[in-house]
Amino acid sequence: MEKGSKTKGRAALLINFSSVISLIVVFEILKSTSQNTFLVILLLALLAISISSFINAFIQTGSFKFVHTNFEKLDERETQLVGNALRYSYSFFTIAVLVIIYVYALAENEPIDVVIAAGLLYFAHTLPAAFLTWWGRTN
Repeated sequence: MEKGSKTKGRAALLINFSSVISLIVVFEILKSTSQNTFLVILLLALLAISISSFINAFIQTGSFKFVHTNFEKLDERETQLVGNALRYSYSFFTIAVLVIIYVYALAENEPIDVVIAAGLLYFAHTLPAAFLTWWGRTN
């Protein structure tokens, strides 16, 4: 991956994760308030940004497809790259989920709802590709 495309991939990655987190926060705010037209429009805009930045960060860089390739089709170097991406991303993900669970437990909030669970599922599925996009290492 060239330096310019590596920088674009990183920027798209930061935009994607920021917009997904913002999407979850705005949805939670919208859920706890009466329907607010501004928040609904903001929610839709964040959804569009999330989809667009997903395409730029994961599809155009090839990292999403690379991480989801069968190990039998990868050579030794590629297997090592994907293995490292999986190891680092799931270590990071485990810590992040534990922090979220502890914050909810300490705040004595309602249980984690389906939107937060969906966001966590999204992060679990994209983090290995995110590590490869950040490192600029795909096939």
